[in-house]
Amino acid sequence: MNEERQSKLEISNPENDLLHMSNGILLDTKATLSDKSAISMPIAELATLGAGVSSLVPSLNAITQTSAANSQGLYRLVNAEPGAILKTSKDGTSWGAMRTLDGKSKMAKFQKVDTEIKTPLPDPATMMMAVALFQIEKDLRSIEETQRDILRFLEIENEAEAEADLETLLGMMKNFKLIWDNEKFVLSNHKMVLDIQRTARKNMNVYQKKAGADIEKREFITAQRSINAKLADLQRIFQYYRLSLYTFSLASFLEILLSGNYSEAYISSAQDEIRLQSQAYRDCFDQCSVFLEKTGHSAIGTNVKKRIGTASKALGKAIESVPIISKGTMDEFLQSHGEQMNEHASKKERSAVRAFAAVGNPGTGTLLHKMDDLIQIYDHTAQICFDDQNIYLIADR
Repeated sequence: MNEERQSKLEISNPENDLLHMSNGILLDTKATLSDKSAISMPIAELATLGAGVSSLVPSLNAITQTSAANSQGLYRLVNAEPGAILKTSKDGTSWGAMRTLDGKSKMAKFQKVDTEIKTPLPDPATMMMAVALFQIEKDLRSIEETQRDILRFLEIENEAEAEADLETLLGMMKNFKLIWDNEKFVLSNHKMVLDIQRTARKNMNVYQKKAGADIEKREFITAQRSINAKLADLQRIFQYYRLSLYTFSLASFLEILLSGNYSEAYISSAQDEIRLQSQAYRDCFDQCSVFLEKTGHSAIGTNVKKRIGTASKALGKAIESVPIISKGTMDEFLQSHGEQMNEHASKKERSAVRAFAAVGNPGTGTLLHKMDDLIQIYDHTAQICFDDQNIYLIADR
């Protein structure tokens, strides 16, 4: 009796078969995502990324609310009388006949269910742009933090134009989601980005040469005041050198977005240039760090303190060997004082290098990762899948 009731339920609700099949297809598709490289974004985030991509929301919602069936089609039983059930074979499959409530046999009639999706599929290019914008927005805070970290060291002088260039680029990055499909704004911003990129490249070369010239002025013995002045000079040079490098890198990333050239070869070429310039920065920084360390060892002030400290310890040991004086605390004081002066001198030597280390990281890693995302999105997307919550770009590798 329960089986008959279940059969009646299934006959009266043919949508159950369709829903079951659709869910199975969806689960199979999701299972493959774990085996492949994929980038995803929530459909709910589309509304925050500007009008250009938020238009995808209605069509995606319409599609995800429409059930899909396999290519063999789905058929609905149309002549079932109350109480009639399909005849079943030993393997559990159903025959094309029914057994009526009074025990008679009757041929079953089926009508094909229209499962074709009527809603047009969204434009794949727009969906890829949506995912790209989401990836940019996701790391925009990190890019802003790097910018603040770079600018907080800088002085307000002739280099104010370089600071303004970086702030202009960050403003473009924030607004790109609003202008990417506006040809007029894209063209004007693209030209500005190229100008900023060119200026930043020139400034990188200038500051690299300044740093090199600074460490070529080697002095055998240097006063501690000169060490501090040298440190301040090199710090300032590298602060603006790093500013120029980061500005160049951000401009290179924006140039790709504004030109719309997403070929892997083009993006990889921009990445290679940024990596090359970043390595040149690190090499120059390392050379200057070694220079500061060596110069610190030869500083007169440091050496004098070391000599005084050593003399104090020696004097303390000499007093210790005199029977009468050794009973006092003078020897302990001198030895202790000598150790303190030696420790202070060693800290003085290391302080310059530690302070200089604050500008050692060029901060270009996040932008290189964003370029990797563009390559995967535009050059290695093999499938675009979506459910009621997310869009998935499935890579071909």
